[in-house]
Order: sequence, then structure tokens, then C-alpha cells
Amino acid sequence: MSKLPDKIKKQLKKEGAKRDVSIARESSKKIAGLMDDAEVFVARRPPRKPVCLRLDPFDLSMLKRIANRKGIPFTQLMSMWLHEEIEREKSQGRI
Repeated sequence: MSKLPDKIKKQLKKEGAKRDVSIARESSKKIAGLMDDAEVFVARRPPRKPVCLRLDPFDLSMLKRIANRKGIPFTQLMSMWLHEEIEREKSQGRI
């Protein structure tokens, strides 16, 4: 799953193809130097938005137990599960 817009993905593919062609002509020492000087690409995500949600106390307790066993905060677990379900719905063509 990619979070980049199609326009940026196409641009990055073009840049990558050009770089592959130019690097193929270079010596291994030159390539090592280029790799050392290369910047790491970081895709910026929009900030997350807080949401208020009312849950059954038993469900919340179980959620916290599961998250504790996994070693992650329960809010992160909720976010992961929600994201997984959204992706499942998308892959099945329901969205």
C-alpha cells in the first residue's frame, strides 16, 4: 500500500529510471560516493486527527489487555485494526 499520490509516484519512477541509466555508466567508487551523499526520501503524512469514541467498558478492557500483550498502546492497536479493516473493504471492492 502506497500513501504517495500517483503524480509523485510517476515522477519518482522517472527520476529513478534516469538515475539507473546514469549510474550504470559510473565506476563502483563513484557509485559508492553517490550513495554516501544521497538524501533519505521521507514521505510526509498529514497529521492524525483525534477522534472521540464511546466503547463498552468490557471491550475497552479486553482491548487494553490485547495491546498490553502485544507491547503497544491500545490506541495504536485500535488504529491498526481500523486501518486493516478499511484496506480489506477496499480490496474486496466494497469502497
